[in-house]
Amino acid sequence: MANKQLLIDADFEIDVLIERRNAATRAKEPATGLTSVVGRIAATPGGAAIGACSVSLTEAGTTGRYVGGLDTLVLVAALAAYEGSEVFVVASKLNDFDRIVGRYTVVRQLAM
Repeated sequence: MANKQLLIDADFEIDVLIERRNAATRAKEPATGLTSVVGRIAATPGGAAIGACSVSLTEAGTTGRYVGGLDTLVLVAALAAYEGSEVFVVASKLNDFDRIVGRYTVVRQLAM
């Protein structure tokens, strides 16, 4: 399966649905009301953010979907040296979870 492309010449939004198991029913449900959720772009699945590629993620309503944006200037400064390389978008909450959102290939121009 091919990686998605991360275009560094445009703003990038990290968008992740976070779920947990209901304690009573064990069914999966949206994990609403979380705080201190962070999104980052890293060179390895468990790695630290590359440069300033880290952003606080906030919940969109009460959906369990957490979003945060990274500015073009931040992406170019941090990821230009990674052009053509694979990077990982990760959502995490300290002492709770560290989850890969996706694998991306860094590009300056989207392939058609």
